[in-house]
Amino acid sequence: MKRAGLILMLLIMMITMLAACSGGTKNGSGADTSGGTTPTATEKGEDNQEPVTLKVLRAGITVTQAEFEKTLLQQTKEKFPHVTLEWVDAPEDVELEPLITSGEVPDIMFVSTTSIATTLKDLDLVENLAPYIEKHNVDLSRLKPVVLDVVQKYSPEEGVAAIPFSVNLPVIFYNKDIFDKFGASYPPNEQMSWNQAIEVGKTVTRSDNGVDYVGIDLFGSSNIATGLDLFIIDPETGKADVTTPQWRKVFEQLKKSYEVQGYIGPDGRYQYANDDDIFFNEQNLAIVAYNIAHLLGPLEELRQQGIELNWDFAPFPNFEENLGTGKAVNVHSLVVTKASKHKDLAFQVISNLLTDESQLALAKAGRVPTVEGKQFEEVYGQDIPVLEGKTVENIFKAPPRNAIKPHKFESKVRKFLTEAERSIAVDGMDVNTALRVAQEGIEKELETLNNTSK
Repeated sequence: MKRAGLILMLLIMMITMLAACSGGTKNGSGADTSGGTTPTATEKGEDNQEPVTLKVLRAGITVTQAEFEKTLLQQTKEKFPHVTLEWVDAPEDVELEPLITSGEVPDIMFVSTTSIATTLKDLDLVENLAPYIEKHNVDLSRLKPVVLDVVQKYSPEEGVAAIPFSVNLPVIFYNKDIFDKFGASYPPNEQMSWNQAIEVGKTVTRSDNGVDYVGIDLFGSSNIATGLDLFIIDPETGKADVTTPQWRKVFEQLKKSYEVQGYIGPDGRYQYANDDDIFFNEQNLAIVAYNIAHLLGPLEELRQQGIELNWDFAPFPNFEENLGTGKAVNVHSLVVTKASKHKDLAFQVISNLLTDESQLALAKAGRVPTVEGKQFEEVYGQDIPVLEGKTVENIFKAPPRNAIKPHKFESKVRKFLTEAERSIAVDGMDVNTALRVAQEGIEKELETLNNTSK
């Protein structure tokens, strides 16, 4: 019996060794100790890990190619050596419809989570990931609560539309040289109210040797309204009302920033933060209060080109009653397209980013992780030279608020608030009148949109 048992044991060992040498499925079913599930190759032609190329497109958000390579590409190489990710470059305002009609639909897309319920939904572009999540036992409960909440809100009923890539936290970037030039104090390391931020900006809104310096541009009503959980169109009723006390508060705040002596340019210019050149190249905008991805990746690219700015972080402001939080959470996500011929594999590639190993790599590369864990914040930015010596802890002092899923026409009527901003800044219109005009325009637009969408 002992001899028979020994022979049986040897046979099992030989079979195991032969299976290991045969190139079979790697880690076919075991759970990954890093927090996700070990990927498998289950599609036709991928059981033996034949080479596969997946196209990856950035659509409407700031993700640099260098960030793509340090995060998704690197993590995919380690887990899926047979997979090649092809970066499809496109401007941030890329039109997706011509892309689809031309038949050049990518397998994976970097998107803003909010676009899932608007543009991407209209184009019927996004694959429902719920079956793949169940199949590969991906644990979404590991996500930060605000991240899981926004993914659920923007996904279709009984479905999951995306795997979150990173949290695009709002923060202040400020040019230290401008403050030094005028002997002014830097923005503090504690969160300010918008009133306080305007006062700080006022100290460096000056002209010097023919150069006009602007302290702070609040980046428009949308940038600050989410700190009060505002929407233009009520998601439940479909009605709009931008003449409420809260909307007036937002526009009174903007008006106060416009009234700073020297803020409005001689040519009537009143918007600065949406022009990257003024912060990066001209370097005469002292403070940009916006989402971190908008500037961090480009700043690292400039550093690699030998162009270095003397800058740092401060916490993102909010209205007095909501200090301690920033604005509504903004999440960059990854989706799989319905047109992909490798949907299962594409899902495994993007869900691999939820493992602890990948989240640590994301954090080190300057992307705010989506999975809960203090350990990720502790290594944030370690692989990004442009962050050396920066006060990175200030990024996390204004945690995001839960998102409110907007009405499907919200983005189509925002232009009326933009017109109201210009009327106040350039034409001197009072806030109440500007908002009343905006309200009238929105109501007419909604009537048209409701009639044409039936």
